[in-house]
Amino acid sequence: MFKIKNKLFTIKYAYIDAFISNENQLVFGLQIKATGKDKFPNQDYADTFDLFFPDNELLFNSEILLKINPNEIEKWEDIVERKIEWKDYPENEEEPHALFYVYEHTGVYNAKIEFKNIANKIIVHVIASCNIYAGEVFSDNLPLEIETEVDFFGILCGKDNEEQCRKKLKQFLNLDNLKFIQNKYNVSLMVPKNTNLETNLLVLGNY
Repeated sequence: MFKIKNKLFTIKYAYIDAFISNENQLVFGLQIKATGKDKFPNQDYADTFDLFFPDNELLFNSEILLKINPNEIEKWEDIVERKIEWKDYPENEEEPHALFYVYEHTGVYNAKIEFKNIANKIIVHVIASCNIYAGEVFSDNLPLEIETEVDFFGILCGKDNEEQCRKKLKQFLNLDNLKFIQNKYNVSLMVPKNTNLETNLLVLGNY
């Protein structure tokens, strides 16, 4: 489910990624993309205010959502039951935050985000407020709710080689179920061993 106010959208993907910060924390991010469901009208453009068509991309983008210290968890699924909240969009970009994009980037606020395990699937539930400025009906202070299964796409390791990457990550996660790869931009990643490289956006560089 991806809902803004009383309008539903189609979720295209939802995934978690991660990186190691300069403060030696494993930082998880959350990326969710949806598109509109409205049909293209046969009338003038003036009648399309407040409508969202299938080629309208809606992006929930949190580069910094959850910070994990060494030896705090064993596998990425252990973020289940974690809750992240903020009221105003933080001035400090190192704090948990998110941006919302339709026609321009705006800050997400009044956010409550929780990860749950339902039937052995990791589900994220987002309740927040956002601004879109798409006509009078969909303008500011809009209620946003998302509930969907998320994939774990992996951990970005910069230009590190495999030995360096594993050395940094072993203090955060059990690496038995992760493998080292480099994408076409020579960015190093640790991804789940069962990952589909042809659909993994970190591998493809489409992030």
